[in-house]
Amino acid sequence: MEALDTRTLIADLRSTLLKQLQRCEELRQVPLGVLQRRPDPKRWSVLEVIEHMNLSSGHYHDRLQRIYADGNGRLRFRSSFQPGTWGQRMLNTMQPKADGTIPWKMPTIGKFEPRRGRLVTLAPLDDLIAMLNGYIGLLERARTSGLEGEKVVSTLGPILRFKVGDAFRFTIAHQERHMLQIERTLKEVTGGG
Repeated sequence: MEALDTRTLIADLRSTLLKQLQRCEELRQVPLGVLQRRPDPKRWSVLEVIEHMNLSSGHYHDRLQRIYADGNGRLRFRSSFQPGTWGQRMLNTMQPKADGTIPWKMPTIGKFEPRRGRLVTLAPLDDLIAMLNGYIGLLERARTSGLEGEKVVSTLGPILRFKVGDAFRFTIAHQERHMLQIERTLKEVTGGG
């Protein structure tokens, strides 16, 4: 596994987050009814996808916030980041390929199923926008604090713990996967493809 330049990695992750943020801001212009519409009774609406992202990405955001807020020196900056074996494997299963295909479809863990009661307003979208801004702020801190140190417990529990840099990479890749799902869903519910 090849080491990654830390500053380049942070810049690349930040760039991806900015694109996700811009697209979410654009989604504010889409009528609420379109965002609530399912393309099929067994598939999620755009707002359901967004709520799933809030739940799953929120897990990592909360833990990363605690790590970066804690000034006790558990983080260290190194000029290169060496991905963990499991972090890289999980990223490889999550990251969409260049053509937009998904390498491995994962079943959703029950606690990350969308909460239907929240899908009557744009609150899930507002929450996602706030979280994306939070991730950008965390990456800003990572520029000086680094991506090495304390481990981040995954959504699977303590059986899988990510390096801080891998937690960022995995989460942002997961969001990319669902941003593609949002685009496909919008096309289907509006008849655009």
